[in-house]
Amino acid sequence: MDTHILSDLFIKARKQYIKLLEFFDLTQQLGQAVDRKDEVSVQMLLHMREDPVNALKQLEAQIHEGVLKLPEEDAIRAHQLLTGSGPKKEEEEALCGQIAQNRRLLDKAQELDKRVSMRMDGRHSFYSKFRT
Repeated sequence: MDTHILSDLFIKARKQYIKLLEFFDLTQQLGQAVDRKDEVSVQMLLHMREDPVNALKQLEAQIHEGVLKLPEEDAIRAHQLLTGSGPKKEEEEALCGQIAQNRRLLDKAQELDKRVSMRMDGRHSFYSKFRT
């Protein structure tokens, strides 16, 4: 896979990280608003979290479409890299590092979201209903 493809994937993965950070920050603020029992802020922050989620969906779609346009061998390798496979070449290290960083932040964001959701809705929480 040439460096142009890797660079493009890295840039999109970095944009995903930025949106994940935004989601994480808004979720932290949401937790604080829940603790204060500030319903107006809770509703506002719930609405605000939609923007980074939608942006992440768009980025994921762009990445998927881009991978589908690659030659078969490159598409297979790109998929491997994007799903957490380690680097085979030095040029792949930056992308692999960014993907790993994204995964760690996503895991933290999901755990925080679960805690906030459970505080807000208890047994009616999304997480209680689906036992994730």
